[in-house]
Amino acid sequence: MEKTFHLVLQAKGGIGKSLTASIIAQYYSHRAVSVTAVDCDPSTPTFSTIPGLKAIPLQIMEEDDINPRCFDQMIETIVEAEAGERIICDIGTSAYVPFTSYLIQNVALPFLQDSGTRVLIHSPICGGPAFQSTLDGLGELISQFETAQFVIWENEFFGPVGREGKSFSESKFFQTYKDRIFELLLHPRVQQATFGADIRAMMEQSLTFEAAIQSPDFKIMSRQRLRQIWKSHVTQLDQSRLSAALVAEEAAE
Repeated sequence: MEKTFHLVLQAKGGIGKSLTASIIAQYYSHRAVSVTAVDCDPSTPTFSTIPGLKAIPLQIMEEDDINPRCFDQMIETIVEAEAGERIICDIGTSAYVPFTSYLIQNVALPFLQDSGTRVLIHSPICGGPAFQSTLDGLGELISQFETAQFVIWENEFFGPVGREGKSFSESKFFQTYKDRIFELLLHPRVQQATFGADIRAMMEQSLTFEAAIQSPDFKIMSRQRLRQIWKSHVTQLDQSRLSAALVAEEAAE
């Protein structure tokens, strides 16, 4: 079985990268797949604060600077992982430039692919004012990492993802790069006073969906809303190519 490196990457902050990484890790754990989670966000390490994910905080700071040599540890973790493992890494905004520079200078992603690892870069793009900047960031990643495939997460928190009445999948950008896009997934827009507040509370308390749904700290209807959101994520992932890869691996065993 092939191991897979899921790299959550975007230059812009505040667009749902840590939530995306958390959902990926929770989904594979829910499906009883072995997961190694790595948090590479020295300024706001959200991913590794969630006990249920057991994410390893990658220590990349030396005094006040990022030491790119510390990224070697992540690559070694991936190379040494067992077949079938899913390695999920959340790259924070403060680590974005040094990390992407490290990957390019060390030809790290082709090296991992040659060693038998599938590489999927998960990149959120946002609706509203952040649409163009996140689209530009995605385009930069696609150009920089020519051998990688991409999972695009449309984040509708600030509005529909697209412009001039066209969805992202109808855009010229999507048509240009569709051969590089492995899957298109969605963070759907929700009612912020209810569903949105519950998601924020869950993240602030460093809980997984399943832990929050069982927590007495959340009232009955908050748990019900979180149950709906989690079910929708599991359903879309079950229907995605990420799940299809799992089915193919199970059939090959």
